[in-house]
Amino acid sequence: MGEFSFIEWIRKRQKRRKDVKLGIGDDCAVMDVSSDKLTLITTDMLVDGTHFDLKKCTIRDVGRKAIACSISDVAAMGCPPTVTVISICFPDHTTEKFARELYKGIWDISDKYNIEIVGGDIISGRSPFCINVTMLGRDDGLKPIRRSGARAGDAILVTGTLGGSILRKHLSFEPRLKEGLFLNKNFSMHAMIDISDGLTADLNHILEASGVGAILYKDQIPVSDAAMKLSKKTGHTPLYHALSDGEDYELLMTLSKAQAKRVLSTGLLTDVKVSCIGEIVKGSGIQLKSPGGNIRRIKPRGYEHLK
Repeated sequence: MGEFSFIEWIRKRQKRRKDVKLGIGDDCAVMDVSSDKLTLITTDMLVDGTHFDLKKCTIRDVGRKAIACSISDVAAMGCPPTVTVISICFPDHTTEKFARELYKGIWDISDKYNIEIVGGDIISGRSPFCINVTMLGRDDGLKPIRRSGARAGDAILVTGTLGGSILRKHLSFEPRLKEGLFLNKNFSMHAMIDISDGLTADLNHILEASGVGAILYKDQIPVSDAAMKLSKKTGHTPLYHALSDGEDYELLMTLSKAQAKRVLSTGLLTDVKVSCIGEIVKGSGIQLKSPGGNIRRIKPRGYEHLK
């Protein structure tokens, strides 16, 4: 059993309320709370040993990451977050200093983005440290950007650089909230997702939801310095890490080539690199095009729980 197939099994069997405008299968669920207002909902669970290693990072790092992950989900919908509830399972005999340091990390980023903590639950037990964040957002008159809107002929854009996040970025990344809001307000976006599972894995989520395929340009993938450094340890190429490593938390989006040209040529996103890495095509799956014109099909790779 894999994470994605299990989610799909749940999705197909879940009854839908009339006020649920978008349910299982996107970065956020969307609910109609009045005639002209939408609420976005996302949740993320992080556990020691899987999403971080408390032997190699501080609990303050973990608090920051837990909130940043959920902000990134709302950013991928092109909407602003508002409030959050946080549930925590502390291992038995956790000290008060440890717990307070966790919240200092939480406040480091929630205060920055004006997100209020409005509740949650705290328990302890004979288990690893675990934290779950549920975050709400609002549409603010914007149309939430789904995964399912990609169209043949679209350009594929990505923010930042990719790969090697395990060396530090998975803890210290800045959620692309400002960029997601700016793109939604100023451009006609067709589909968007944040890269948490890996570039090809998350692109595949868009492709499956939209019923299309994609060609990636091998020489246009923005490979990070961290991916180059990590490749020396793993034996994989830097490109492999850029295509497959998770937790970059960059925005991956599709929009018309005319709109993409505006994004790239006007320099409107001055604080972050934006790259055109491919195009959406009819069909299914992902193909990789080399500078010489050779095209080969590749499998989506990334992190998947339950595999």
